[in-house]
Amino acid sequence: MATDKLTALLTRAANGDADAAAAFLRARAVRARAAERVTSSARAAALRMIRTDW
Repeated sequence: MATDKLTALLTRAANGDADAAAAFLRARAVRARAAERVTSSARAAALRMIRTDW
């Protein structure tokens, strides 16, 4: 989801739209999980590289 769409959801949520608030929280959670997967993947790749050097 693009940042401008997240901003629009946040704006609607701030104006009292409960559905927009729920959608914003779901989108934020999805982004956080995706970032964690990337971080975990990068960490695993780094560990594999270190192990092959030894």
